[in-house]
Amino acid sequence: MAKKQKYFQIVEAMLYDYKYLDQAIENLTAELESIMPQTSTSVVRLGQGSTKTPFDTSQTERWGIKRAESKLRARLLEKRRHKKAIKAAREQLTDEENTFIWLRYDKEKTHDEVMEALESRGHPYSRRQYFYMRKQIINKIARYMGILE
Repeated sequence: MAKKQKYFQIVEAMLYDYKYLDQAIENLTAELESIMPQTSTSVVRLGQGSTKTPFDTSQTERWGIKRAESKLRARLLEKRRHKKAIKAAREQLTDEENTFIWLRYDKEKTHDEVMEALESRGHPYSRRQYFYMRKQIINKIARYMGILE
């Protein structure tokens, strides 16, 4: 039962985060570019001029930069993977299921507001049917993403 709850929470968190992924990817890319050593295209003789070379940093500092870069690249890759997976999963959903996802996770409406909105669109649900549908949609996305067998 604990495993079941875990995948459900993971998928829901990914759905809530989906609308922020473009900005997160942009921020991580900018952060990655800011820590990368700035290289100059001009020719400067070693020991002359003010162009900073990779040799101007200590071994520890270079190691720290490399480690930070590695972590940023991993986070960036994960965000891109999540965005692609959620987008692909949402393309597999019906219009009604996508409306639910849009209202609940993109617009962050309450369950009651989502139920009212679906009813006004011609899809009335009892509370029990609504939560069953929610579970089915999350399961469908989890299966598509390979989180659930």
